[in-house]
Amino acid sequence: MAEKPVKNLLGSISFGIRLEILGTFEKLQDIFVRIEMFDRRRKIKEVIVDNFELLVENITEFWEKEAQLGLYPRKTAVWLSDYLEELGYPAFDYDYVYKAITNKLEEQSELEKLAKLIELKDPDVKPKIRKLDLDLPKTGRGTYLAEEIDNFLEEAPKTTKSSIIYVDQEGKLSTLMTEQDIVQKSDEEKTELLTTTTFDNPLDIPITDVQINNIIPYHYKVMGIETIGFEGIEPIKKLLDDGLQLTWIIPEIKPKQETKIEVNLERRISRTILMNIAADVNIINTYFNIEPYKDRFSATNSFVNVQSDIIDHLIIEDEIPTTFNLLEVKPPDEDYTMNMEKQGFEQLLKWQYTEIATEKEIRHLYYLIDRQFFIFSRITVKSKQDETLLLEVNRLIEPNTRYYELIITYYLRLYKKIPELYIKEQVPEGVNVTFVYPQNIDKSIEISGDKTKQVWKIVPYVPSDKFQFGYIISGQKIKTEFPIELVIPEFQVSTSNPISSEFNKQPIFLPEIHQFLQNHKALPDIS
Repeated sequence: MAEKPVKNLLGSISFGIRLEILGTFEKLQDIFVRIEMFDRRRKIKEVIVDNFELLVENITEFWEKEAQLGLYPRKTAVWLSDYLEELGYPAFDYDYVYKAITNKLEEQSELEKLAKLIELKDPDVKPKIRKLDLDLPKTGRGTYLAEEIDNFLEEAPKTTKSSIIYVDQEGKLSTLMTEQDIVQKSDEEKTELLTTTTFDNPLDIPITDVQINNIIPYHYKVMGIETIGFEGIEPIKKLLDDGLQLTWIIPEIKPKQETKIEVNLERRISRTILMNIAADVNIINTYFNIEPYKDRFSATNSFVNVQSDIIDHLIIEDEIPTTFNLLEVKPPDEDYTMNMEKQGFEQLLKWQYTEIATEKEIRHLYYLIDRQFFIFSRITVKSKQDETLLLEVNRLIEPNTRYYELIITYYLRLYKKIPELYIKEQVPEGVNVTFVYPQNIDKSIEISGDKTKQVWKIVPYVPSDKFQFGYIISGQKIKTEFPIELVIPEFQVSTSNPISSEFNKQPIFLPEIHQFLQNHKALPDIS
């Protein structure tokens, strides 16, 4: 059978499409169609759709983005209706076609407004907004809404969904729906998440034009893709309501041949926004990326009031994946609350604002590290008299900010006999040491002006050349790095600058501290 000719888009002599009906159907919503998109008779994109909404969505996006043509709903509906009639479409319904096109354009307009509101920059994320029907109290509205937002948090899915479309041995179009787990993939360098889709040709003959659709929830960013059984095919991306759809159209799969697609993923920060203007309340769900920053990570997102009205109440709740530790937050710590008690969720940060003026921007910046890592500092101590190496101090800091804690461990190596040593740490006010090992280590406090130092007196064991101790410190204003000073009364010493922010991936804090943490469920089991 000869191929149908390419039908030019309205107002274009270069861009066109060709539709091929792949299956029979009884009503407009049920449709299996191959869409081929052309630029100057050269095919630039191809996709198979199984419902009319996707048909309209693909055609209108091609019309506006690739062809860059103005889209007029009535004229476009007539154009598409005529084309379907030419193909022998049995259930032509102009009103349905027109409504589908106008609905798609209205949705696109709303998404553009929403993108400005939340300053969306990631092209692979589609936020969503919905209006709530709430009976708002006249007093205590802020407290009420701060509790209400928790009902709309989205737990990160543990699976991805796939659909595989192919023509079977009898010439009928078949669709196979599958669901895949998101699993952890570990190696020496890094830990990633992975989802795998497989398809084995069940027929005794080759099958052609197999379409594999993989829907990745927006909670995850695609970091890389590996394919087995085919190569050289880049996926087509499509933003759906429930995730980013990746589509591969494989020209041929031989009998009993295995096809596998592995997608490497990384968690995003999930953001839930509750916006109240007068009696209207809207919930927005969006997502933003965690990016490498120097030797750690950062994540930033903004909200801009592009409304014509003042926003009475604005509540923002961010979910930080537990694979990361939160090091620093901007704006300052006291502007947010952390909610760790909601089962099923991770590190939740809740921001609450009132009276947000038009054009007002609210920006949040998070600095994070991989939870497997420790902040590592090394300090060497030499005698000023003859530059003899006296002591080496290694300090590991494990930020456990979901409990406002730091787990700090010192490892000392002595190269010369030292009767006693003082380690002075400058710490913020309002922090407390909650656990120490060994328990008999001497600790005191020095206050000079506005500076507070906690002083550890170390009497090294004899004849050992090593000493180690550790403690847990907690407090709302805790810092992840703070200055230390080493004092050895019997020696005049020179201290090298500590090496800050060097990372060590080994979980090697003291066994006694490890046991304490396990008993209090402060950290996952990493033994």
